[in-house]
Amino acid sequence: MSSITTVSANATSAWLRSAWWDLGCLAFCWVPFYLWVVYGLGLDGSWGSTATSALGLATVVALAITYVHRHYTFVLVYGDHGTFSRRARDFIVAPILTFAIVGGVRAFKGADLGVGISPWMLVLVTIGVWNVWHSIMQRYGILRIYAGRSGQGLEARAHGKRDLALLWSCVLLIAAIVLVFRAESFAGHNNAKLLLRVLGPLLKGPAPWVILAGSVGITLAAFLRWLRYERRAELSLAERAPRLLFLASTIALLGVFIVHGPIIGYLCFGVAHALEYVAFVHHFGERKFARDPQNHSFVARWMRRPWVFGALLSGGLLALFWSLSDLRRTDVYLVYYMGTSMLHFLFDGWIWKVRKPHVGGHLGVRGAATPSA
Repeated sequence: MSSITTVSANATSAWLRSAWWDLGCLAFCWVPFYLWVVYGLGLDGSWGSTATSALGLATVVALAITYVHRHYTFVLVYGDHGTFSRRARDFIVAPILTFAIVGGVRAFKGADLGVGISPWMLVLVTIGVWNVWHSIMQRYGILRIYAGRSGQGLEARAHGKRDLALLWSCVLLIAAIVLVFRAESFAGHNNAKLLLRVLGPLLKGPAPWVILAGSVGITLAAFLRWLRYERRAELSLAERAPRLLFLASTIALLGVFIVHGPIIGYLCFGVAHALEYVAFVHHFGERKFARDPQNHSFVARWMRRPWVFGALLSGGLLALFWSLSDLRRTDVYLVYYMGTSMLHFLFDGWIWKVRKPHVGGHLGVRGAATPSA
């Protein structure tokens, strides 16, 4: 790696790629799905018997899109020697251990841990919580990329902590509002009903209002602290626009949980996460492998042609998802689906470190060395 710390040529623009691409493929990529679910299917969070089939269709579409993006990670890891070699042993051992653990837990799905929760339910809860963490941290990562491209102090780790505090305080506030004002919307899904049953004691007496007031206070404090340092950056409004609009899109996405309830909110958030991930991987891959013409790996050859590769890979994965539809309730499929979910979360945490030169250097992040070809 080169020790050069200058910003790459594409960092002269505040946008990661271009205004239309950043807004359409990253920030607001979830809006078409949201409009289809709410206005096309008529799901508004007011659940009844008529919503069952529409919710089922929306869920299948969201799962299909999610299925595609998870497997992108495996193509990137196992298709490119440079990525694989950085943690070769981990990429070999992790799948073996993960599938062994998930398969073992599934084999005892009927067992009881003594508190009315089965080991398999514990796996589902773990993956659900991990998915929320994973999705928020992806948005945080993109927010930090914009900060790294802008500079002027926004790229500092101290401000990164303020970004993180602001995002998670917003998540806390949204969760509190949903529990206080939208608890009835959990009735549209069986797993959501179980969650509501567990959280039931928190919804009685003054407890929910105390939680809500505390969440408002934490969020307001985090925002004011963030705003104080954000304003110090000597940047024009045009230079701030990509980062601020991406943050605004995240807040709007969280707002879906309030307006339409947690189920539609979760579906929209999952779709947003998957679509922005696919777009980001292609952008990153095109930048990375265009600088390395000597790399003839499968991923390198195809990533230089993102529109062709994206269509073929996504189409093939969608076809595979559809072909496995009859197996979705089998133990083998469930172990495969949950296992690949966990591996996707784990692998992403390993390979996407923006502060590392082999990642940030291809994204125009200030302070990240630009890798030599």
